[in-house]
Amino acid sequence: MKAGWLRNVLVLGVTTVAILGGVWLVKGQPTAASPTAAQSSAGVTAVDVDASGPAPKIGEAAPAFTGVTADGEELSTSSMKGKPIWLVFGATWCANCRAEAPDVGTVATAYSGRVTVVSIYVGESTSTVQDYVGRLGLDYPQVPDPNSRIAAAYGVVGVPAHYFIDSTGVVRNIKVGVISPSEATADIDAMLG
Repeated sequence: MKAGWLRNVLVLGVTTVAILGGVWLVKGQPTAASPTAAQSSAGVTAVDVDASGPAPKIGEAAPAFTGVTADGEELSTSSMKGKPIWLVFGATWCANCRAEAPDVGTVATAYSGRVTVVSIYVGESTSTVQDYVGRLGLDYPQVPDPNSRIAAAYGVVGVPAHYFIDSTGVVRNIKVGVISPSEATADIDAMLG
């Protein structure tokens, strides 16, 4: 009787160690596409960006930037003035970014003409972003940020990261991690007042 109980405890212990080891292997290792990526339980993937200055805070002016979309068009904060802006920082290799991209696209379509939605791809080349956008069928502006210059100006350290900027260029909200369409629309509606 005692030997059977001991054997069951031993089997249970070995099974627990095997399961925990498997979880560590799946969750604790960097992704193959990005050797420095680290997933967190909050739906945020760390990115390695050297900040060029302090990150903007809510109530402060958003950093100005100019970028070139995956379609080859120049896009700048000055060209977007007069409308609220939703900046979505992400990466093509980020699973959480891929998961929320269709929802971002749906919200972008719903607010077309009233809000400018822009996805910025941290450390990504134009060809990589073009391929990604084509596969997902995204039709709002997509800006590759190969040198992470834009991400550095915004102090981005994890993706997805969301910056809601009002029509005067002031940051109204910042959210890091996956957000739902209802969270995005609440922030957009607050900016549209």
